[in-house]
Amino acid sequence: MESTVQVLESVMAARDPYTVTHQQGVAQLSLAIAREMGLEARQTRNLMMAARLHDFGKISVPIAILSRPGKLSVPEMAMIKSHPTTGCRYVKPLTLPTATFMTIMQHHERINGSGYPFGLSGEDLLLEARILGVADVVEAMASHRPYRPSLGIEMALEEISQHRGILYDPSVVDALAENTSW
Repeated sequence: MESTVQVLESVMAARDPYTVTHQQGVAQLSLAIAREMGLEARQTRNLMMAARLHDFGKISVPIAILSRPGKLSVPEMAMIKSHPTTGCRYVKPLTLPTATFMTIMQHHERINGSGYPFGLSGEDLLLEARILGVADVVEAMASHRPYRPSLGIEMALEEISQHRGILYDPSVVDALAENTSW
């Protein structure tokens, strides 16, 4: 399975190197949070696989949209919001564990139900997806994006702390705050 994921990362990197670098950073941060929270080995493996593939569905989004500064149109935003379901459809032949697929699918869901693609909330979200969602936001904000410069780690941590218990699982936010090894 590892070699297959490496091939998928290579394909994605040829088209959009930023996304692969982002996914790798998200995987490292997710692992640090998982360790701090004491996740079981099975959960950690599922989380790591999901983190490395969570944005693979963006391969179907035109690069001009992924890198455009400024506000996206409603149809463009719909394309972006479809990437979790598209990515799961693309990696379905890999026969990954169900939890890995669900984590990829749920990584933009928020505990108050305001996320996408399904508007799930609270305990309806896998813990792995709640971890991945926090790691994804922190890494994205703290890193340079094709459409904007880095906002910095301080701003990323402020975002997560400010929305603790609203958008983000408090136990995940607390684990992030406790672990500075990432």
